[in-house]
Amino acid sequence: MIRSLDKKWKEFLFAFSAFGPNFLMILMGSYYSDALNPAALEAGEQFQTIMPGICFILPALFPILSAIGKVFDGIIDIPFAHITDTLSTKWGRRRPAIAVCLVPMTISFALSWIPVGGADNPLFNTIWVTVWNIVFFATYTMSLIAFYGSLSTVCTDEPQRLRVSGYKSFFDTIIYCIVYALVPVILSSAKMQINTFVFMMLPLMLTMLIPLFLIKEGEKYGYPENRGLSPEKVTIGESISLTFRNKIFRRWLYVNCCTFFGLQMFLAAMNGMIIGGMGMNGAQMSILNSSAFAPVPIMLYLFNKAKAKRGVRVAYQSCLIAFAVSIMSFFIGSRFIMGEGNLTAKIVVGIIGGICSSWSIGVFFMMPYLAPAQISSVEERLTGKNHSAMYFAGNAVATSIVGAISGSLIYEYIKSIYITKDFRFAFNVTSPKEAYEKLFSVDISGALTAEQSAEVFNFGNLIVPFIVSITCIIGFFLAFKLPKDFTPAILAREFKELDPSLDISEIEAEEPRRERGEILFVQIGLSVLSGFIFGFVWLGMLLKSLKREGARLKGVLLYLIAALVPFASIWALLKMRGELIRVAESKGISLKISRALIIAPAVIFCILPLNVISLSVLQHNLNKLYKAEG
Repeated sequence: MIRSLDKKWKEFLFAFSAFGPNFLMILMGSYYSDALNPAALEAGEQFQTIMPGICFILPALFPILSAIGKVFDGIIDIPFAHITDTLSTKWGRRRPAIAVCLVPMTISFALSWIPVGGADNPLFNTIWVTVWNIVFFATYTMSLIAFYGSLSTVCTDEPQRLRVSGYKSFFDTIIYCIVYALVPVILSSAKMQINTFVFMMLPLMLTMLIPLFLIKEGEKYGYPENRGLSPEKVTIGESISLTFRNKIFRRWLYVNCCTFFGLQMFLAAMNGMIIGGMGMNGAQMSILNSSAFAPVPIMLYLFNKAKAKRGVRVAYQSCLIAFAVSIMSFFIGSRFIMGEGNLTAKIVVGIIGGICSSWSIGVFFMMPYLAPAQISSVEERLTGKNHSAMYFAGNAVATSIVGAISGSLIYEYIKSIYITKDFRFAFNVTSPKEAYEKLFSVDISGALTAEQSAEVFNFGNLIVPFIVSITCIIGFFLAFKLPKDFTPAILAREFKELDPSLDISEIEAEEPRRERGEILFVQIGLSVLSGFIFGFVWLGMLLKSLKREGARLKGVLLYLIAALVPFASIWALLKMRGELIRVAESKGISLKISRALIIAPAVIFCILPLNVISLSVLQHNLNKLYKAEG
């Protein structure tokens, strides 16, 4: 295979290749469970469902079948990885797997969102979606393993792999920003159900065509895999043995499994924790998630600096502790602790937790991509054996199993449990109404009243933060076994300890002149794409809310000035402040909004659209207006 990423724009484009499938996979992981069974949404917005209030599957059976499907998906990663590591065709070994999987991956994903049995056939729907889930996960995995497996060979050296991994983590950040911060706003403002949005996004699968043009392999490029020009062939048994007997990889796997266990449960539960657990709507959910994802690019830059100074192990451990602490903001800000009101306090708690978690989020995206690629690349140089896809498959097997246990099995069951403040439990229920009827032995016609809703709480929304925090802390202690860093020289020394006969002198000699591959201007540019874009969303929501209350504002012009023109945004924000005060006074409500809290942040953050402080001040006073109006 030719080291084909010979231009910087190709690195960027290659990292973007998996954007579509990953976006749709994250969308499924985040909304699919609640779309089919909206129990955890409680009395909140129902746009995240296929049909409001309707459970399409059997809550007792679906978690088991879903977990089995994910474990099966993890197991078949092993033969799939071996196929893509050893495949020999005139088109190469990675590209055929990507091309063949694209169509079934797209079709099975679409069919997974169509419970054809309707609301009256939950058993049929449970089997139907499980079958299509398995087909989707299998084809998705085959396609992505082939793509990831090519990383160790399309890149020239470690700095290039670092850059591509960095770009990949940025695009992952964009995906999570869209899924968690923008999608709720789109659904809420357009009054659109999640399955409609999913079908609109299906064409994004086509980004997986990009590697077919960037991976240069096969007879066309003069490097057929079966003519002695490729690394030594590895049998499937030997590949599995080399992968799982590798102590470096196993140590990474233990840590990553802890991280993934908590992260998978968190991502599956986030929708319910914010909408059901904290009692927020889609717009408020967007604000909380913006605070978590907007700083990620900057945090990744700081992480890379910390990694260069203290090593990846210490930096990664700091991420685990930060996430363990920040996840508890979902419990502190819950209706169970703060009650039904106190919206401003909940938003503040959520924003603080989100900003703290942003230190961890980007790193959790980057490391599962970087670590296996680095280990397999060093192994290839030392032994001549290239079976890089098997390392990604090994990673996928382990994370599929823990993901099935945490996100599909445990979470699906705990979200069907409700609790009262005096710790009485209702098990295997699908709605707050059913829980209330069981707990208080009454029959209710119609929906719950606000008072009744305040007496029952979804147990899953409350317990998830504790589970995630514990797994991150376990991962923190296991991380002490990791190498100090994942540089070629340090990894080569680790391989030398496992096999003293290896000659690592060439790799050690390269260490002094190795580049770190940090590109600040790219990180700043991607910050705008991935995080700050949601400052634009928040600003637009705020302007729309003010106009709806009667503010005399030229929406588009004011929006463009506030978002795009440095220092001129001060005038725009003061205009919004003045109109908010005027509207409040016209309704007999007095608001005192400090000019200093508007002007000072607008000066400090003059080039950033995400002016958190000024926007928070205006949002806080707008919320006070809503509260005063009743």
